[in-house]
Amino acid sequence: MKLRAWIGLRAACMMIAAVLFIGCLPVGVKAAEAAPYSIHAGNGPHAIAVNIMTNKVYAANADSDSVTVIDDNQAPGSAAVAATVETGTTPYALAVNPLTDKIYVANADSDNVTVIDGATNGTITIPAGTKPFAVAVNEGTNKIYVANIGSDDVTVIDGVTNETVTIPAGKSPFDIAVDRVSNKIYVANVDSDTVTVIDGTSNTAVSIPTGAGPNALAVDTATGRVYVANFFSNNVTVIEGATVTTTVPAGLTPNAVAVNEATGKIYVANDNGNSVTVIDRTDHSTSTVSVGKGPSALAVNSNTNTIYAANYDSHDVSVINGADHTTSTVPVGKNPIAIAVNAGIGKSYAANFNGGSISVIEESRTNPSASANLSALTLSEGVLSPAFNPSIDAYTVNVDNTVSQIVVTAATYDLAASLSVTGNVYGNVMSIPIDLQLGANELSITVRAADEQTSKTYRISIYRKDIDQPEQPVLSSNADLNQLTVSAGVFQPAFHPSVFAYEMEVGNGVTTVSVTASTYDAGATMRINGQLHNSGVPFAVNLQTGVNPISIATTAEDELSNRTYMLTVRRAENVQPPYNPPEESREPEVLKPKPDFITEGADGLTLESGAAEWKSTTAENGQSVLTGLLHADVLAKAFGKLEGKSPSSQKITFAMTGQGIIRKAGIPANVLKAAAIAVPNAVLSIKTDNASYDLPVNLPALTAILEQLGDDLDDAVVYVSMETVTGDTAKRVEAQAQAFGARVISDIIDFILTVEAKDRTLTVSDFGNTYVARSILLPGTIDPAGATAVLFELQSGTVSFVPSVFAASDKDETLVTLLRPGNSLYAVVESRKSFTDVREHWAKAEIELLASKLVVNGMTETSFVPERPVTRAEFAGLLVRALGLREDPASAKPFRDTAPEDWFAGAVGAASKADIVDGFEDNTFRPDETITREQMAVMMLRALRFTGQHHAVVGKQNSVLAAFDDHEEISAWAKASVEQIVQAGLMNGVTSKHFAPNEHATRAEAAVVVKRLLQAAAFIN
Repeated sequence: MKLRAWIGLRAACMMIAAVLFIGCLPVGVKAAEAAPYSIHAGNGPHAIAVNIMTNKVYAANADSDSVTVIDDNQAPGSAAVAATVETGTTPYALAVNPLTDKIYVANADSDNVTVIDGATNGTITIPAGTKPFAVAVNEGTNKIYVANIGSDDVTVIDGVTNETVTIPAGKSPFDIAVDRVSNKIYVANVDSDTVTVIDGTSNTAVSIPTGAGPNALAVDTATGRVYVANFFSNNVTVIEGATVTTTVPAGLTPNAVAVNEATGKIYVANDNGNSVTVIDRTDHSTSTVSVGKGPSALAVNSNTNTIYAANYDSHDVSVINGADHTTSTVPVGKNPIAIAVNAGIGKSYAANFNGGSISVIEESRTNPSASANLSALTLSEGVLSPAFNPSIDAYTVNVDNTVSQIVVTAATYDLAASLSVTGNVYGNVMSIPIDLQLGANELSITVRAADEQTSKTYRISIYRKDIDQPEQPVLSSNADLNQLTVSAGVFQPAFHPSVFAYEMEVGNGVTTVSVTASTYDAGATMRINGQLHNSGVPFAVNLQTGVNPISIATTAEDELSNRTYMLTVRRAENVQPPYNPPEESREPEVLKPKPDFITEGADGLTLESGAAEWKSTTAENGQSVLTGLLHADVLAKAFGKLEGKSPSSQKITFAMTGQGIIRKAGIPANVLKAAAIAVPNAVLSIKTDNASYDLPVNLPALTAILEQLGDDLDDAVVYVSMETVTGDTAKRVEAQAQAFGARVISDIIDFILTVEAKDRTLTVSDFGNTYVARSILLPGTIDPAGATAVLFELQSGTVSFVPSVFAASDKDETLVTLLRPGNSLYAVVESRKSFTDVREHWAKAEIELLASKLVVNGMTETSFVPERPVTRAEFAGLLVRALGLREDPASAKPFRDTAPEDWFAGAVGAASKADIVDGFEDNTFRPDETITREQMAVMMLRALRFTGQHHAVVGKQNSVLAAFDDHEEISAWAKASVEQIVQAGLMNGVTSKHFAPNEHATRAEAAVVVKRLLQAAAFIN
């Protein structure tokens, strides 16, 4: 086991305790080189952390089962032990939440976490997993994350209720870090060579491969990148989002990472290399700084651009000047294993593992600090968006109409800095009331550094809901339940809004149970078992014997946030007296194990051919049909194996390799319906030699039909059919393509989804707003700039764009993945389109790309007229084509200025049905009016949400509009949309200082923003 090899490098496993503070570059500051003074701690101090709000230092003593509390009043030589707090067995790691003044201690050998109240030193104990080894805090959400190296999981602690949730991780989770901006948590799994990425909102997780032995990591919140030290491969994996971007070489056995966000430098301690690798954020170039022997931990003082490396084997600390990489050495106690910095007072604290002490290193300052950062920012009402981070200076807060005053509390990193609001000057901490008017309220907090030259302004936009202006974009994102009760039985665990799965058992005599669920927010909607239901009203559920799943799905008022709560009710069997047959002598029956025909892989499960019953027939049109009907027991077992796996691994693949023009995969409907509740993120992928179909088990259009089958469900079968079109129909399709200037280059596939129950067959062709992936395999390498998937309408003779992504393989093949919320006849076509009037135009590339993909049309065959203004109807049509939607004239009826026979009625109707447009207050759409840039932004954001990509922009309202001098000209109803669409990079200002919200958009501008939309939604390469 690689973990043992790692542990063998030290008398005890090393933990990294680095407190990173963001600030400005140094102004005449020199790191101290004099010997520090020491403070007695417990036995084996192994981890250390600082509360910058109270200037207290906490050291976890692994060998004496305690935490030493040190109080430092900032004066030289003033640090002293204030208390010793008992903990669980072998406290290995700890972390501080300065906003709540709580300290969380991971006790490796008692499998729990000690929570210390910083004000009283009182404690409580919270169970964790096996051998909790590392801990991190997200101050913004007040969630605590504990990596359990013995049980391969992460315990999530709610800082308010102290209730816990467990999330699977990789093998031997060794270190953990939080990105407070994106609310993502990164876990280094030393024995599976992966990093688990946890979404802090949904608690879902994905796994990312790294180098060998990832044992330390740090987040650069300025860029969102994560730097992972790989102990056995001597390098650093750089992760951005959920993608490994690059590998950077390091020294021998890297074991600690720290980031200086002020300078953009990343520091990696190389244990056996006796060095620190310095990585430049911009180009990942590296340099090397020699330090003492066995550097085990790093800490950064961003205020002074000073880096501290604790050298375990040489019993000293290397002090690195971040500007020129010169070093000095400070002797400390025996085997320093952890180090932390309090940048506000210029002190560092080294935990000496075999010295039983804490060494205090003090910086001497020749000039006042230039730090102008906040260390904390909180409000008495509402939630900061994004979560507070010192490097982010603009925030948005929404509060209810009833909130007429809000208290804002702020503190600076440097205790010598000052705060000011509207000319009133405060010290380094302030807590002031702010009166709120209806609508927008702007608050600026200026931090002036101690040098009296450097300053920084934080801006908060507080939106108080105006009940007289319902169009104001202040919609609640709260989709939580606040109450859940049942009429019979008691479910476990006890209800809490952050717990989403419950179970209970009832006797056989209980045939019906009433479920009452209430939402926190009155504007939220709720569905119980798929039926729309009012909050707080009992819902009756008839119980069958055995398992009865009850789903409660909530959607917030903003229609973006959602929750799904599952209550599983087990009704007991009707037990009959046992039948005792006459005794007779017989040989015992020997049962042979039945093969399950399931193979597990890295990407999920594969069903072998034995998992289905096969049948070859002939269709009415004479085509050969191959049908594979999956066995219910095998499929149910496969779905059961997916429970608890990460969403990316919840996939079952079934290959149909036999002969047949038409391939049909039969899926037992009752198994599919149960899987939609148990593993709602699962996908069943049906593959043939030339195509595939990824069926989401929780496809709403399909589950709605299954809900209606009632007693017919057990005998119903869902069929996924893929027919390779040949003969006259194929010739007709090819002719259609030629009429549109395109050439068919793939097989023509008819994808069909049906439900067969007793004497009826139901076809599912419209999936609402759920995009389902299908693929077509082509020989050779295809240039996606001149090709696209298309949909053929045989009756109308039309050909339309289908969102599609091209991926070349090493087998000289191209896999084209099609995304569309419906089934039809599809193929891949080659098309090249250009216009004479765009050859020198700035938007030439975007216009020609979308024209070749049949998304935009020219005004004539040879001219595009790029500078012509685009109308509201034209832009609605452009979005409908880009999203692969079918035109729907009937849905345009609400608009009194749009008739079914109008050329734009189909596009406007489809856009209205998809909630991309909603017209004006007088029930008009005004199709012929030229669209303004702010109207375009609103429609773009709604289109992006329709694709399911709204999470990429929600919560990132960073007041980017403040950069535009004309931001006050943006209409109130459009402001939030403009802000988010600019933040997402889909639209820019006409200049760096002007957005021009009321200017008319041109056809070229429309093409450019739609191309960006398609790429943001991953609808084109």
